[in-house]
Amino acid sequence: MFLKRIIFAVTFLSLTACVTTNNVTGRKQLITIPPSQDAALGLNALNEVKKTAPVVTTGPMAERIQRIGNRIAAISHAPNMDWEFIVIDEPVLNAWALPGGKVAVYSKMAETFNTDEQLAAILGHEVAHAVLRHGAEQVSRGQLQNLAITGLGVAAGVATEDAKTAQLAVALGSMAAQGFVQLPHSRSMELEADDVGTAYMAKAGFDPRASVTLWQKMKSLKEGQQAPSPFFSTHPADDKRIARLQAKMDVYLAEYRDR
Repeated sequence: MFLKRIIFAVTFLSLTACVTTNNVTGRKQLITIPPSQDAALGLNALNEVKKTAPVVTTGPMAERIQRIGNRIAAISHAPNMDWEFIVIDEPVLNAWALPGGKVAVYSKMAETFNTDEQLAAILGHEVAHAVLRHGAEQVSRGQLQNLAITGLGVAAGVATEDAKTAQLAVALGSMAAQGFVQLPHSRSMELEADDVGTAYMAKAGFDPRASVTLWQKMKSLKEGQQAPSPFFSTHPADDKRIARLQAKMDVYLAEYRDR
């Protein structure tokens, strides 16, 4: 019982000590990594990517991504971040952002969504992820989940004096955390990046209606494919994203017209 109380106390103090308020959205975030470490984390991760991935930094496609990305980053809430926009020459329909402003777009993504407005919707979304510190938030939540799950295993082992019971407790704890914490939180961050990213693209002078076009086209590309169960999906359903963007389009258009 004493050990379980110690584990609970350590976990509780870790959680409460790391809660911050995002100055863009006002949402409470649980982040263990100080902002000063974001740049180093992102740069190290990007350097690892560059060792194996076919990164393109010159040529028309790379220059276009850099031009649009820098234009959006300049009006974001973190214009002084060490922004870097690269293209990875692989047939992958994806883009991602690392802490500290390192953004990558795969060549298939850039070729499929080939208007400046659609690319601005993609890059606005990724810039928003970096500004909102979603990468650091996910890493932090994973670290604290592991701490809590390990504590659960130790407590179960002490209570039952059975190693198998402890292992089962850890396995069940991991499954529950993934299904009820990490994945839903990942989906909420995607929607948050949709919102902030669309506002960014509008403020940078790109028609925000392209964000809706982007997800409508993405949905059509998936037709005939087996959709993952919502419970196990890391991203919200395309219809949900489209509906949320359409519901706020008047706000985005006002930003676009008033810039």
